[in-house]
Amino acid sequence: MASRKEIPSDGGDPVKLKITLRTQCPSQMQDDFVHVGNEQVQEEYLIREIKMYQEKHAALLEDISKLELKKEEAEVLAQKFHNRAEKEEKKLMANEQALFDLDQKCQEKIRSLWEQNQQLKAEEQSVKDKVFYLENETEKLEAICSSEVERKMVFKGKLSNNISRCGINVKHQIRYPVKGGTALIVFEEPSVAARLIQKKHHKVDIEECYMNVQAGPVELMVLDDISMDISRSPRKILVSNLPASKSKENLLDKIELFFSKTRNGGGEVDGREFLDDSRSVILTFANEGVAPQLVEKKKFDVPFGDEETHQVFVSPSLDGDMTRYVMKNLLCNRTVLITGIPDIKDEETLKDLLELHFQKTKNDGGEVLELLYCPEGKNAVALFEDDEDDFSQKDRKIENL
Repeated sequence: MASRKEIPSDGGDPVKLKITLRTQCPSQMQDDFVHVGNEQVQEEYLIREIKMYQEKHAALLEDISKLELKKEEAEVLAQKFHNRAEKEEKKLMANEQALFDLDQKCQEKIRSLWEQNQQLKAEEQSVKDKVFYLENETEKLEAICSSEVERKMVFKGKLSNNISRCGINVKHQIRYPVKGGTALIVFEEPSVAARLIQKKHHKVDIEECYMNVQAGPVELMVLDDISMDISRSPRKILVSNLPASKSKENLLDKIELFFSKTRNGGGEVDGREFLDDSRSVILTFANEGVAPQLVEKKKFDVPFGDEETHQVFVSPSLDGDMTRYVMKNLLCNRTVLITGIPDIKDEETLKDLLELHFQKTKNDGGEVLELLYCPEGKNAVALFEDDEDDFSQKDRKIENL
């Protein structure tokens, strides 16, 4: 059985309800329906149900609003994460580029270090070659130095703080041409020479008259540096420690005669030379095998007449070829060249007058050590040598030749 009835809602509008009643067996009806007593109770029940669903609907709407708000917050947060992810991605790409650039720089540095290493290896090999060469040269020099050549050395009291590099010690002997009407004066103090040269023109009193002379510097061309290739001669020997009482010719004859005999270890002599500065003799043999044998023995007792023998030393002779030299102008800082001297007095008188004039301080002079005067019409040669009292080698002493 079914029936239709309108029930007013909360707002007063009629609500149509369709109630369908199905006829079932009593047991089924008891399970499907709640039995109410009357229609009034049933209406109240339905109103409560409607209110309950309205409240649920309002709660659902409120939940939807909250969900929409959460959704918006989630979208904002998602956008923030997205922006942060993009920023981190850009940062990561920048770091990767920086690492790539750093790797390139490291590779370039590795290549540079490798090239430097190769260069150092080449230099090391060059140094080893030089060391090998120097060791060979040292062995040659040791062989020369082990020849027991004796030289007398004496300390003369001179000191120097300068340590010069190894090399050849050259003593200069320079011949300087002196024209007529000129004089060379060596002063004790370099300042005197500089003062006279700066003034240039000087008036020298000669009794009731005077003469005008000029003072100028003396410049010499000297050897500044020299390079030589020195080698041990295969056919020459140096014989030293010769007796001082024998003459030059006697020494040459006795030495050549002794070392030309095969029983003394010698051979045919092709040439001989006497060294005046060291009183030694250089012998040149025709064959190359003679000199090394004599050098190895080193000492020989040579007869010099009257059954008198004297022990001499044999050492290798060195051959040298000059490969390079450098010359320079050197100013003699204590020597003054006086020119324009007229021939109005004899040589000794003019020499004395010049020395007296330039000895006086009122004439800008000073202590005169040496004076060389060459009269007009004559020529002279002055020999300049190293001043042994001056390590700078700027001062020279002169000698008339």
